[in-house]
Amino acid sequence: MKKVTAILVLLPLCVLTVFPAYAAQSGRLYGIGSVSKVFTAAGVMKLAEEGKVDLDAPLTAYIPEFTMADARYAQITPRMLLNHSSGLMGTTGNNGFLLGDNDTYYHDHLLGFLKSQKLKHDPGERSIYCNDGFTLAEILIERVSGISFTEFIERNFSGPLGLTNIRTPQSDFDRSLLADSYMGNKELQPENVGLIGSGGIYATMEDLCRFAAIFMDSADGSLLSKRSADEMAKNQHKKEMVSLDADTVVRYGLGWDAVEEYPFAQYGIKALSKGGTTDAYHTNLTVLPAYDLAVAVSASGKGGQEQLIAQEIILAVLQEEGLIPGDAVIAMPVVNLERAKVPESVKAYAGVYDAGGGGLMHIEFTQDALIFTPILVKNERAQEYLYNTDGEFVSTNGDYLGLGTLTEGARGITKLRFAEDKYLMVQTYVDMPGLSLSAFAMPLAEKLEVNAVSEGAAAAWKARNGKEYLLVSEKYTSVQYAGSPIAKTLTDERVRGYVCKGIYKGGGADFASAKIVDAATALGFQSTPTMMGRDTNNLTVTKQKEFEYLAINNFRYIDAAAALKFFEMGETVVLGAETVWVDIDDAGGRCVQIVTPQNGAWFAYDDKMNCVATSLEKYPRDTIVLPDHGRLAFAGEAGATFIVK
Repeated sequence: MKKVTAILVLLPLCVLTVFPAYAAQSGRLYGIGSVSKVFTAAGVMKLAEEGKVDLDAPLTAYIPEFTMADARYAQITPRMLLNHSSGLMGTTGNNGFLLGDNDTYYHDHLLGFLKSQKLKHDPGERSIYCNDGFTLAEILIERVSGISFTEFIERNFSGPLGLTNIRTPQSDFDRSLLADSYMGNKELQPENVGLIGSGGIYATMEDLCRFAAIFMDSADGSLLSKRSADEMAKNQHKKEMVSLDADTVVRYGLGWDAVEEYPFAQYGIKALSKGGTTDAYHTNLTVLPAYDLAVAVSASGKGGQEQLIAQEIILAVLQEEGLIPGDAVIAMPVVNLERAKVPESVKAYAGVYDAGGGGLMHIEFTQDALIFTPILVKNERAQEYLYNTDGEFVSTNGDYLGLGTLTEGARGITKLRFAEDKYLMVQTYVDMPGLSLSAFAMPLAEKLEVNAVSEGAAAAWKARNGKEYLLVSEKYTSVQYAGSPIAKTLTDERVRGYVCKGIYKGGGADFASAKIVDAATALGFQSTPTMMGRDTNNLTVTKQKEFEYLAINNFRYIDAAAALKFFEMGETVVLGAETVWVDIDDAGGRCVQIVTPQNGAWFAYDDKMNCVATSLEKYPRDTIVLPDHGRLAFAGEAGATFIVK
């Protein structure tokens, strides 16, 4: 199920555009995900205008209780939170994404979580996308203003602009106005993102575009000065590793993902863009300040093309208004396919590379090509990129490489090169069917260093290869149970000294790796600028009685062998401190009724761990047919009691 609404605002004219018309929910509020970061950045800038915040002063001046297990934390400034250069590990996220529940656990506990974390690079050195940084900015706004973030947004932006449909999980409003929340084929209770300043705001697309009016060149500056809007729109990207004229949709400002967005930059037009994705919603806001033009697109359920749809709408408007040639076509670049011999100096880059959540890849060279092979994924497919006389490795068959994985179903081009003896750089163009061309350029992966570990440590992690662990620590309303409750530890002889954590969700997986320290500990190390180094994960294994527990940062999982058997669990399930898992095994096909307590929820999974039913659906069913060889999860507060009939 996919529902998409796009609203185009050509100020002062408002035009509604709907794709597809039959599926749209016009006037509904959507979770805008990380587009919320633009609100947060604007809020910090407003406080700076008032002389209450210095963007380049230590953050501790405003949040004195902020500490970390790394002395460099004292160097972090508000600006570094907004341009992703703080060095924080990424996304703590515990109980941050909930269904039908606006618990503030994540917000309330973030400072406590950060006390035990270390930085992954010097503050201000490089920009790596970071959600926790924007939640810290949310807390900064609250400390300085003396009111909640929600109230601050309402007083300073929504109210003055007359935006009655900008809300947060903490707002008092009619939840029936929210667009339906889908995961897979299930319509779930409304999604509440507790990372409000990072990704928790709701909006209609019309009000989101009207909010964008404060960034227009024609704005009167009463809500946000032109100086502040211009500062947010500057290229703030630290450790810029792609050329400034590279074609890309990623170049950070303050809050913005792109401040010189492709393809508009090719016409000399400045475009600002921010995307946002949660488990239920997908949104893009694109703004052309000089043209008083904003487009917002949002989808519930399956998304991913919102930015391209916004781009398509804007190009059509610019052509219609005569602002760019009517016959303008953004064409796929011509690729130099003249083969050359790979220099021996380039062949020295052979080895294993880490693309963050995109997984590991093995790179080797022939006389005139680079051979790229994914590691630890099913149906590994080697890809060939020929070396041309321009000194680039280029794809030749219309495939393109998208954030670490080969993407099919579209026509594209990928160019690869190496930088700083460590990074694999990518320039990709993709022509999606029915949409216009898009492009991004960024560091794709970093080369793994040799990690000499003891035989005992290597053997301990090898023994866990492919082992399944089941989530037990999240609140029963957590989206994690409906989306990604299973983790695996994965090792490979080609990457001795490293282990990947595999988190499976939505038909995909997150294969971020960690460097083995000892038999029970592996530490995240990624510091790839921009996106691929965004969330660093530490893995720790402990044992209680006969079962292992795997901790991935603050998320806790138990060995799947601890699951009960359906025919042995009895009719009543009473929870202790952790989620109870049950293997359905031969009970598949049996029709059961589950009586659910108010302080708990259940989830049913098929044999591939896709959640096929849950008590947190918008319209929960009275009975379910147990899936063959699947699992059940019973989550809730201690003492919560379920009855299975």
